[in-house]
Amino acid sequence: MGAPPTLRIRLLGGFRTERASGVPPSERWPRPSARTVVKLLALAPGHQLHREHLMAECWPHAELPAAQRNLRVALHAARHALEPELTPRAASSYVVADGALLRLAPGRVVVDADRAGSLAERALSGGDTAQLAAALDAFTGDLLPEDRYAPWAEPHRTRLAELRVRVALALARARLDAGDAEQAAAVARLALESAPADERAHRVLIGAYLRQGMRGAAARQYERCAAAMDSADLGARPAPETTRLYRAALDHPPEPEPEADAARVRVALARTLERSGRYADAVHVLREALASYELQQRPDACTLTAARLAEVLSRATTPDEARATLAGHPPRPDAAPAVHAAHRMAESVILFNDGEYEAGLAAARGAEELLRTDVRDALPARPGPPSATAPSGAATATAGRPEQAAGHRRPDRQAEHAALLARSLAQQAACHGLLGRNVEAIAPAERALVPAEESGDPALLATVLSVLRENARRSGRHRKALEHGRRALTLAEQAGRPTATAFERANLAELHLLLGEADEAEQLAGAAVGLAEPFGGTVLAFALTALARVRAATDPDSARSLLDRAERCAHEGGHRQAVDEVRTARAELAEHRRG
Repeated sequence: MGAPPTLRIRLLGGFRTERASGVPPSERWPRPSARTVVKLLALAPGHQLHREHLMAECWPHAELPAAQRNLRVALHAARHALEPELTPRAASSYVVADGALLRLAPGRVVVDADRAGSLAERALSGGDTAQLAAALDAFTGDLLPEDRYAPWAEPHRTRLAELRVRVALALARARLDAGDAEQAAAVARLALESAPADERAHRVLIGAYLRQGMRGAAARQYERCAAAMDSADLGARPAPETTRLYRAALDHPPEPEPEADAARVRVALARTLERSGRYADAVHVLREALASYELQQRPDACTLTAARLAEVLSRATTPDEARATLAGHPPRPDAAPAVHAAHRMAESVILFNDGEYEAGLAAARGAEELLRTDVRDALPARPGPPSATAPSGAATATAGRPEQAAGHRRPDRQAEHAALLARSLAQQAACHGLLGRNVEAIAPAERALVPAEESGDPALLATVLSVLRENARRSGRHRKALEHGRRALTLAEQAGRPTATAFERANLAELHLLLGEADEAEQLAGAAVGLAEPFGGTVLAFALTALARVRAATDPDSARSLLDRAERCAHEGGHRQAVDEVRTARAELAEHRRG
């Protein structure tokens, strides 16, 4: 009999095992603890651990005899999952024992995280652009995203994430030095997805925009940098070399307009605060920005800032206060369509949060139509009469791909346009879904994906993926919903959005519950509640409801207590959907007890 085929263990992007030949490993493992044992060995130095270490990680609260028994069962399950053809009492080719030590067999097991780390270290120690690019490509995803709440995975995930950012920064600088500003910008944006407050990545991206003549985009990137740093480090400001790039980007050198600069930075900071769940701070900063724009007599900036403020108020206070703010700063009749669209989107958000889904849908459609008008107006004139036979999807396709029609639109305006379009489409899908029109919700959600990606905003992309996840769940495509949800969760975490992260964890917990994966559901729902606790209100209501659903079958008394608390939080947050969700979960619990 020949040597056993090499076993490949993939940890990046999710746990998977493969063999080059022979019977493939099992796709479904009978015990989650068996997978955990293999993961721990794959992450350990030298791929070996003491039995006591494995027992402490996997069964920390078990008595020693029970932990030893659990480990024997988990090892048996792991060995047979990796080698389905393994006969009883035969030795494993991959998981071997050496006294008290357990290890993955040297020379027979290859782990993708090892390869990514080795390529990165070599490339950073003097590699050229090709080596840096190859090293970056080796990072094919986050480390074990399904175990992102497990304490044993966190140090390894942090180390690899930092290594990936270092490689991306080195590659971005190398491409910028070589004159490839466009590719340098793409890699810098990739680094910022993992480290939104990394000033070095922001600086490379600002420099790349300047090399391409995109002064507006460079200035806006500086403002994003300042806001992200302020939020992450209690008032830290960009370094002088970053500020010098900003001054070079401004359209009014050599002296900037201090008040206008301050207002722009406040608006960018408010977005970061809002996404961190600090709604009261975001409201305060936006009110300061609005007052500044009023003093400068800049009506369009006032309308846009008031729309942003109204959206935050609708989440943090009452609909009446949000409506009053929006009504106090209407768009000028001759304002650009995008300004009118932002005003309509704020109106839609207020209506949505107040449970008026039909009216919110109409407002979101109005915003989309205004953005289509904006695209049509930006198109260069063409000879001949306009086509009366263009397909009905033409306007939609153009709106979804703003760069196709933006010959006269500044590059930084393209991202704004794409973001607003994605939001209007995602909002339409969400309204349709809550009105029970699941089929109608599919098209706008799918159309929102392209402009969300074009916006360059990972938080917005996470929102769109969240809507796609919900559509897939409603249609019974639970595995597809899980795929969308995991990607949305990763983006929400990378964007530093704890409330969105808690919300995504809660929804993923319910998906795992539907798939009969109770352990994963309990872990996700518990993590969602822990993350949502400091914020209370709506986000905690959703997290508690998810945990109650998970426990309904095994501990109905605990589930009922969780729903009591969730109901108080939902009313405190004033969110109609959260209130309805708690009521639905109560009905499910009652039905479960009767069954």
